[in-house]
Amino acid sequence: MNDHIPPELPRTRKPLFQPLSRGDISKALERPTNLQRVAPESPRPAEMLTGVTIDAGGVDLTGSDIALHELLIAKAYETDRSMAQTSYEIPMSECLRFLGPDARSEHVRTSLSRLKRVELSFGGENGRAFSGVPMLTLWTSSVRDTMSVGYQFADPIRWLMRSMPAYGYVELAAIGQGEMRSKYSQMLYKHLAFHAAQRRWSEEGDNRIELSYTPSELATIVGFVTPTGDVPFGKFNERVLSRIAEDFAGVRKFDVYVSFDGELKPRRSVTVQRIGITLMLRPDSHHTVRQTDFALKKHGRVGAPDDPRYRVNSVVWPRAARRFGSLGLTHASAWAAWLVALQEALDELPMGDDYDTRRFRGKALLAGIDAHGAEAAAWGFFAEEADLGPVIVGSLHVLKRLPVADRARVSRVGGAKKSTPQAKRAKKAAGKPILGAMTIPFDPSP
Repeated sequence: MNDHIPPELPRTRKPLFQPLSRGDISKALERPTNLQRVAPESPRPAEMLTGVTIDAGGVDLTGSDIALHELLIAKAYETDRSMAQTSYEIPMSECLRFLGPDARSEHVRTSLSRLKRVELSFGGENGRAFSGVPMLTLWTSSVRDTMSVGYQFADPIRWLMRSMPAYGYVELAAIGQGEMRSKYSQMLYKHLAFHAAQRRWSEEGDNRIELSYTPSELATIVGFVTPTGDVPFGKFNERVLSRIAEDFAGVRKFDVYVSFDGELKPRRSVTVQRIGITLMLRPDSHHTVRQTDFALKKHGRVGAPDDPRYRVNSVVWPRAARRFGSLGLTHASAWAAWLVALQEALDELPMGDDYDTRRFRGKALLAGIDAHGAEAAAWGFFAEEADLGPVIVGSLHVLKRLPVADRARVSRVGGAKKSTPQAKRAKKAAGKPILGAMTIPFDPSP
C-alpha cells in the first residue's frame, strides 16, 4: 500500500492538471537585479490562495516569512510538478537574493525557525478540509563554504499542489526583495490573485473586478486578529488598508483600488459598513504569448541594438502585434512607437495627452525601466495604449520623431566601450536601416 496516496483519492483517475511555472527561478536569483527582469510566476491551487488560515501558535510571522515560504513552494514545484519527491533543496544564496539586499544568513535561519512552528488550515479539492498542517520541515546543510536549505512539505500541501482544477499565479517579484513588507498584504495579495485569475484581460471587455467585504470578513481573510476578537477599524485601517498602495506597487497582473462605503476615504465618526476593492486587470507578460521572431529573422534584423538599459528583445514586437490587435501593429511599427515613446521620456518633451498621468510615459516610463527592465516597460506601454487609447502608437508623432529617436539610439550604442569586438559590431549594426515594412496606421490628428 502506498502511504503517500490519501485514502479519499481513487487510484485510477484522469491525468492531474499541473500548470507550468513561468520564468526560471534560478536564473531570476542569479543576481539581485534579475528577479524584477525575469519576474517568475508560480501557480497555486485555489485552496492555497484564498481561505487559508494561519495558526501561528504565538509565533509572530512577518511578511518576509510568508514570502520565503512561497519561494520554497515555487522552487519545489518548478523542478517537480508531480510533487513526488520527499524533500527539496535551495541554495542559501538564492534565499538571500530573494529577501533583499539587507538579508543575512542568520535572518533566513530565524525566519525558517518561525515557519517550522506554524500550522495551516485550508480546504482541499473535492470538499476535503485540512487543519493542523505544518508549513514545512526544514534543515540547513553545508559543503565547504556553500550553504543550502533542505525542506519537506506535509502531504496535504503536496496533494493540493499536484492537482489544480482552479488556480492563480503568485508573482515572486511582487512579494520578494521587500516589495511587500506587511504579512497582511501578503495574505490579501494571494486572495486577490485568485480572483484576478478568474478573468482574462481583454482589449474589448471590461477589465474591472469589483469585490466587497465587511471589515470583519476582510480581517479574517488577512489574518488580522486581536485579543478581544473584535476589529477596531482605526487600527485595521492603519495596519492593513493603508499599506495596500505601497505594498501592491510591484504587482503586474492587476492594480488595486480601495473604497469605503463607496467613498475614497472613510468618513469621520461614521462606522464603515463595506470595504470595496477594485481590481483593474493588466495583460499577462509577453512571455505568455505564443509568438516567435524566427520567421522575421530569416529576412534580416528586427529592431536595432540599443544601450543595455533600454534594450528590448526583438521577439517583443511581434508578440505585441499579436496581443494588442486593436493597435494595428506590425513588428516594425511596434519598434518605432517604442523608440519614440522612449525618446519622449528621455527628452521630457511631451507628445499629445496624458503625459503626466499615464504609468508608461515620461519619467514614469523611465522609472518602470529601472524597476522592471525595458521589456516589461515596453509591454506596459503597449498595454496602456490599448487600454486607455493610443496617443503615440499610430500617430503622426512616430513619423515626425522617429528620425530623432533613432539618431539618439545610434549615439547611445556608439557610446559603448570600443575595446571589444561585440561593441564594434553593435556600433556598426546600429547605423544600418531597419528591415521590414514601416507600416504605421494613424489617425489624421497630430
